[in-house]
Amino acid sequence: MLTARRIFRHRGLLATLVVRELKARYRGSLLGLLWSFVNPLLLLAVYSFVFGLVFTRPGSDSMSPYALFLVTGLFPWIWVSSTLLEGSMSLISNSGLIRKAVFPAELLPTVSALSNGVHFLMAMPILGIALAIGRFLGYPLGGWAALALPLIVVLQLPMVTGLAIGLSALTVVFKDVRDLLSNILTLLFFLTPILYTVEAIPYRPLRAFARANPITPYTLAYQDALFFDRWPAAGLWLHMVVVSLICWWLGSWLFNRLKETLVEAV
Repeated sequence: MLTARRIFRHRGLLATLVVRELKARYRGSLLGLLWSFVNPLLLLAVYSFVFGLVFTRPGSDSMSPYALFLVTGLFPWIWVSSTLLEGSMSLISNSGLIRKAVFPAELLPTVSALSNGVHFLMAMPILGIALAIGRFLGYPLGGWAALALPLIVVLQLPMVTGLAIGLSALTVVFKDVRDLLSNILTLLFFLTPILYTVEAIPYRPLRAFARANPITPYTLAYQDALFFDRWPAAGLWLHMVVVSLICWWLGSWLFNRLKETLVEAV
């Protein structure tokens, strides 16, 4: 709770840093912030081409159209993976700021979580249009269950922020964390039901392992709300709440435990 209070106390500075990060990401580019719409549109077009024309039957009928099923889980995953990779290096990249005693260092990984969250939300209209077209073509996509989307995002935010805060401090002390994190994220991607459904995993131990993945409940919730047009089950909501609380507590605890050594280690 101490970390949350510090972040809330400096919310004005946090907002300024998020805006600065969003502007800096596309500074000098021709389209600027429009890339936040163009990138998911291109990603959707590529997957629609590959799995709509090249591989016409990549999954079961329950995952048709497969390209939309895939991006429904892929867009939230990009939010998580981008935040963790950027957030883990945020303290090292801004070493000059954290050497100032008055600067709240936990804001830096939080900026990564929020700025990537903004990009995720800006991709949602593209996905929404694609789901609406799919619904027009006869697929039961993008119905009233999509109203659950804001609640899922609110629950995912403390999960991804907590992990980013903890990893940022850990990376300062152990420089090889980023390389290890890249490999862990690759493994987690294939253990997250993005390319497949959990029910499609043939072996029960692997199915249980996939469900234990902290990213899985959020992926299933997005798929339920956006692709399968059903309200996520109560157990899934509880799963997301528990994972968010654990990730936030663990990340905050780790950051506070290593905070005194950050200035010397950076």
